[in-house]
Amino acid sequence: MWWSRFLAVAVLAVLLLPAAVAAAPRPLVRSSHGVVVQFGKHYVELAVASKSGFRVSIATTSPDGGVSSPMIVEQSSLPSFTPISKGDWQGVQTSFGAIQINTTSAAFQMLDNKGSVIIDSPKLSSALSASAGLQEDVCQQAVPGYDASGGTRSKSAPNGLQNQTQTSCCQACNAASDCDFFVFALPSAPDPSGANCWLLHDVPGMNPRQGRISGGNAPSPPPVIDFTLPAASQSPLYYGAGGGAGDPITHTSSSASVANTHFQAPYYWSTDGYSALGVSPAPFKEGDVQSYPAAWVFDGSNVMWTIGGDPQVDLYLMPAATAYDSLDCLWDVTGRPQLPPRYAFGFLAGRWGWVNATYIHQMLSNFRSGNFPADAFISDFEWYTPEPDYNLPNSGSPTFKDFTYNNITFPNPVQQLQDYRKNLNFRFGGIRKPRLGNSQLLVMAKNKGWLIDSSYTGGGRNLNYSIADLRTWYYEQHTHFLKEGVEFWWNDEGETQYFTFHWWNEAQYDGLAAYDKSKRFFTINRSYSPGMSRFGLSVWTGDISVSFESMAQQVGYQINWNMAGASFVTCDTGGFSGPDDTPLLLTRWYFVSAFLGIMRVHSTDSDMPHFPFLYGQQAGNAMRKALELRYQLLPMHYSLAHGMYTSGRPVFRGMFFDYPTDTVCQTIATQWMDGDYLLVSPVLSQDNSSSAYLPADTWYEFNTTTTHTGPTYINQTNVALDHVPLFVKQGGILPLGPVIQYTDLLPGGPLTVHVYDGADGAFELVEDDGATLEYTSGATLKSHFSYSSASQTLSWTKSGSYSGSDVFTNVQALLFTPQGVKQGSLTDFTKPGTIKF
Repeated sequence: MWWSRFLAVAVLAVLLLPAAVAAAPRPLVRSSHGVVVQFGKHYVELAVASKSGFRVSIATTSPDGGVSSPMIVEQSSLPSFTPISKGDWQGVQTSFGAIQINTTSAAFQMLDNKGSVIIDSPKLSSALSASAGLQEDVCQQAVPGYDASGGTRSKSAPNGLQNQTQTSCCQACNAASDCDFFVFALPSAPDPSGANCWLLHDVPGMNPRQGRISGGNAPSPPPVIDFTLPAASQSPLYYGAGGGAGDPITHTSSSASVANTHFQAPYYWSTDGYSALGVSPAPFKEGDVQSYPAAWVFDGSNVMWTIGGDPQVDLYLMPAATAYDSLDCLWDVTGRPQLPPRYAFGFLAGRWGWVNATYIHQMLSNFRSGNFPADAFISDFEWYTPEPDYNLPNSGSPTFKDFTYNNITFPNPVQQLQDYRKNLNFRFGGIRKPRLGNSQLLVMAKNKGWLIDSSYTGGGRNLNYSIADLRTWYYEQHTHFLKEGVEFWWNDEGETQYFTFHWWNEAQYDGLAAYDKSKRFFTINRSYSPGMSRFGLSVWTGDISVSFESMAQQVGYQINWNMAGASFVTCDTGGFSGPDDTPLLLTRWYFVSAFLGIMRVHSTDSDMPHFPFLYGQQAGNAMRKALELRYQLLPMHYSLAHGMYTSGRPVFRGMFFDYPTDTVCQTIATQWMDGDYLLVSPVLSQDNSSSAYLPADTWYEFNTTTTHTGPTYINQTNVALDHVPLFVKQGGILPLGPVIQYTDLLPGGPLTVHVYDGADGAFELVEDDGATLEYTSGATLKSHFSYSSASQTLSWTKSGSYSGSDVFTNVQALLFTPQGVKQGSLTDFTKPGTIKF
């Protein structure tokens, strides 16, 4: 492996150096996009990394550029910079801020574009020293994601210590005469004993373990570089690390990993006004391939980063005063979040258990005859194989087919897919697994070195998607599916390596481009790593349970994963693992998912599918209403997705984006903002109640004249089954489409614009062909709405050249005031105009 040549003593000698002696700094040395400063055996490059971010690299050879990583997108151009050389300080100055390091002390600063210091570290890293002695302070030997493999506990704390920080834990070890190794448990991985710190000696080695940080006198794992970033304020908050079920939306640590229903990203945004992303040259952690060797922990005073790798590790630092800025900056570094095709903004009907071709046709026909809007259906295993591959040996089976159709569900695949598309207006997406089942293909893959030895599902049959030749071969096996009418992929169980989902999507993306370079890409994936959003994909929250608790947890998932850069988050509406849904639970869940990035249902093969017409008339009618609302909001959601691509403003976001100083909004995970104006507070409990927190502003109940003045709570009981509590901020402009059964029917009638009086407002409606990548080169039509509350006038201008048959040509508007509703006349929307109420 890449680290095998490093012995433990050599690692300690190179990386864990005493701070007492500092080498004299060399003269200013420029790199391609920054400056390089040498500290003993290490070099620091301070460089411009994107139009809004910096890169800090620490390496054992003089660096000139960042580590190659799937997370980082290649930059076509970078902003200009001015080298800083003032006394002992060297760095780079740009239009968006500056970073600089003291060449004597290794102190580090980052400043914003106004010159205010937002990071002020007395020493950037313990690696930056001129001497090469063995470091005796165990605090400077901390390694994330590892535990002691054995050892003897210190007599000073035989049962461990409780309520420690990482700093106090390692300091306790320094103070104990019989301790030369510490283990600290992160808050995300508590120990049943209640202890979170253990002091040891005679430790024989270290084993990978998520949620642990350890260090001291023991054979070392791969080289690790630390970064120390002190907090600039008394109680900063950290967002964007990802998370799992029930996790809070603020974080104090993250150890990067992927798993079913959970991921953590090597990233955060701090309310101190910056974002940070850690990058290692290693694709995964030794002995723990689902993890990535980059982690951080906030101990109450400092953020302590630890990034493993050799010969260089990178820390991307981005001045970001607001949560909006943070995502814009993150996507500058990792790639802008491309738009999925327009049909993905509708409803996707999935299940495990499509019995046969007759059953498929009947279910899809039921959607159409019952007027339940939908755009696509999704199948589990049964679309390509009669039996799942879970029981196959590592050698596979000679009869298993990986890249054909199951002749029970798709006896005439080309004809069926054409019929579903042309006559029923359903697109189709099929599940994919990251492995092979056919024994002949497995022999071929093994001979080419394409398999990984995995303890994960599929064992030794899993493919190593990091290999370019494999990716090419893989997408070539799928070209016939694309020609025959399969529209998109649903990628499952890809947590075989930290970046498997990324490389897997890269193969599929390249395959689609080879078949049709103009067509938009779309997949649904069970986990996420930063950088994946640039493909235009969605991430779902995994195999969640069937319960009200699980439904409520989807709000926190949405907020956490979105803040980590996952642009379109979805879930198994109705849950996956558990008993059949009740009509009440499934209906409430429909009204939650109508306001998520992607709306889809899924269920096991033993449960009743989560289709609305199977749960009785009352529930079915309510779920139809949820679907109709989803489709009416499509012009708004689609336009907001364009805004996310261009400016980094997420469509669906936590309340703290718009109300960062409101202490309730900073942590609330039972409601969210859908765009700039719409607050969603669905019923999340079995007792049919809802409690919405309205921050300081005037709020209307959606589609009514009822107003509330915040900050206040609106508590509702006995909420009707077909109702979801929605609130619109004064000045809000909501563009709504007509009720349609699938997105190809757009425009379907006039655009209806809701305006909520009390303040001025604005909204940019964006239309395009909904299917190609032409929007990336400007093929759009933009309608710039503005509302003047003083004159009660809605006006709009037009820009862009797109003029397809799917654009809105007429507009009508409704003005909601506390006194009543005013309706504007139907107006030509093909040119700039005004509606005076």
